[in-house]
Amino acid sequence: MAQRKRSVTELTQSEWVVMKAVWEGIEEEVDVTATEIHPQIEEELEWHFSTLKTTMDRLVRKGYLESRIRGKTCFYKPAVEQEVVVKKSVGEFLDTILDGAFGPLVAYLAEKKKLSKKEIQELERILEEDLKKERKK
Repeated sequence: MAQRKRSVTELTQSEWVVMKAVWEGIEEEVDVTATEIHPQIEEELEWHFSTLKTTMDRLVRKGYLESRIRGKTCFYKPAVEQEVVVKKSVGEFLDTILDGAFGPLVAYLAEKKKLSKKEIQELERILEEDLKKERKK
């Protein structure tokens, strides 16, 4: 069987954890250090600091993070917005696993994840926009 080509948007599960910590840490418009997010990562992944640092450097090489060194400290910031990565990943999931079908995902979310009223309203809005586009065709 041919080996599947890895997508540029694919992140490992642990890389997602690191990226989420960086995205959360960057909310105050300040770059983060590995030292600052290590407590979150250590709690969830039980990693040593060196493992986190290696992963963050790999995320720089993959294009997800940008880094700059000031003195002896390396500061990181996202190179890609969270929303962009999430949308691409969901799109790839739909295309790869569900052959582009959106229905099974919506059914799963409605049945298993108990959508909030706000989420249902957002889904209705999106579906209504799609219906309007289809009618114009």
